[in-house]
Amino acid sequence: MQYKDLKIAIVDHNSDNIRFLEALLNKQGISHVRSYRSGNAFERSARQNTYDIVFLDNRIDTTKNLYDLVSELVSDGTLPATTRFVYMAQRQSAFDYACEYPFHSNQLLEVPYTLQDLVTILEEHTLQVKEFKQAYTCIENKKYKSALLKLKELRKQEYPNYLKKARNQLLVNLLLKLGHYSLAKKLLLPLAERNIQWAKWSLFHVNYELRDFEACKQFLSEPQTRQDYPVRVFYWQIYIAFQANNRELATAQVLAFPVEDMSPSMFRLSLMVLHVSNELDAVDNLIKRKERVYQEDPALATLLTALSIKLKLLETLNTQSDFKPKDLKVRQLELKALLTHSAGNIQKYCPEEFNLMFVMMMLLEGKSTEASSKLLQLSQTLHDPSAIIMIAYLFHLAGEMEQAKEMLFNAHKALGKQHRNSHYVLAGLMHREIFAKIYREEATQQQAYIHFASKLFNSGEFKDTIKMCSKALRSGINDKELNELLLRSTKEAGLKEQDYLHYLAPKRPEQTVVS
Repeated sequence: MQYKDLKIAIVDHNSDNIRFLEALLNKQGISHVRSYRSGNAFERSARQNTYDIVFLDNRIDTTKNLYDLVSELVSDGTLPATTRFVYMAQRQSAFDYACEYPFHSNQLLEVPYTLQDLVTILEEHTLQVKEFKQAYTCIENKKYKSALLKLKELRKQEYPNYLKKARNQLLVNLLLKLGHYSLAKKLLLPLAERNIQWAKWSLFHVNYELRDFEACKQFLSEPQTRQDYPVRVFYWQIYIAFQANNRELATAQVLAFPVEDMSPSMFRLSLMVLHVSNELDAVDNLIKRKERVYQEDPALATLLTALSIKLKLLETLNTQSDFKPKDLKVRQLELKALLTHSAGNIQKYCPEEFNLMFVMMMLLEGKSTEASSKLLQLSQTLHDPSAIIMIAYLFHLAGEMEQAKEMLFNAHKALGKQHRNSHYVLAGLMHREIFAKIYREEATQQQAYIHFASKLFNSGEFKDTIKMCSKALRSGINDKELNELLLRSTKEAGLKEQDYLHYLAPKRPEQTVVS
């Protein structure tokens, strides 16, 4: 394929940007160029057409920005592994909001750019797809071991630096996909020592899987990492702080980050951290500060209103046993008035949030049967892990424990498929908190691990089965059937004992680090 044959999409709200890029592409003889002014329009097209390269603007302050949209389209298999994403942004920009995808290329085109910058991207992409065509075919067919072997055959090939990088990234991500974390680390260490940023981030994810949280914290605290990737550092530091049961540190991270630089998903994460840490005054303060940033955008302003009401509903549901009947009735009426006043806008801009808040209001009014019926409907339509976890918790509050546990398991499965971005961190922390509320006793938590492991094995999620079995064994269970399930999962996943020993290691004593 010549680059003139490439199929290209441009997604940008700015018509001038689109016209400029279209003119440059046409000048190079590329005729198959489609442009879209909104993410929704591109999404509809992407579900029917295939694109080789997608050029996107890098705005983050939209209810669903293009980084989030691309992650969804990659997760559900809409965009093939050969698709390249090019975010058009200034160097000091929100590009670090993007996460690494296992197989899709993801890069920045620094604005302002030249025709030669564009030609370089087109030529490099065309040659990359041509050189690794067999490996990409195996990846599309989910034959990851075959893809790994195809790439290993090319390791002695003399390639220019950008192809070496692409080959090494694919090799590392295939090893991660197959669960060979120690091998991946061996490949990454010399690259990370040369200060190659993608390798250092991949090593961070490998160390996370190997449960080496000290190495993770050390990388996140490096001055260059903090300077170049403030967004990623923000949400990963929060995640690791929660792993160490250090909520004070997570709260400090939230309060120290400039609120005007928080994307909607980062803002949700911040509210969640403050809410579970019982920092209710800080929640109100954060919302008020963000209101000043979002006041000109009706969709984002409505999102803030919805999140504010949602947190008030949750707080009341969690503490309603502390209210006197008369005071609880007053609180119910106040919240109903708030929801009714903003219902039209919330339904228009945040329909999923409205449906969940509608159920919360039912529960607050004691209408558990109606709430359960509505939750059953929502469970068939909502697929975002955070939404599934919230449904699980509301089933729990409605007294439908089996449904709550089933939804919590579904959320765990959905989390396993989510890309490692701020949405993953938010959903992961929510799952951790709600799991502890539904399974309060250590014995019931251990039984949940065994139940989850069995269901994961039956659904063919062998790597996740290994993790869950290891978690159960680490919690103190010594069960013959569990050990057998671990061995069967290891065999089905094509792994050896050394590939999962790190999961069985007991937790190291954590130290509180204040930066």
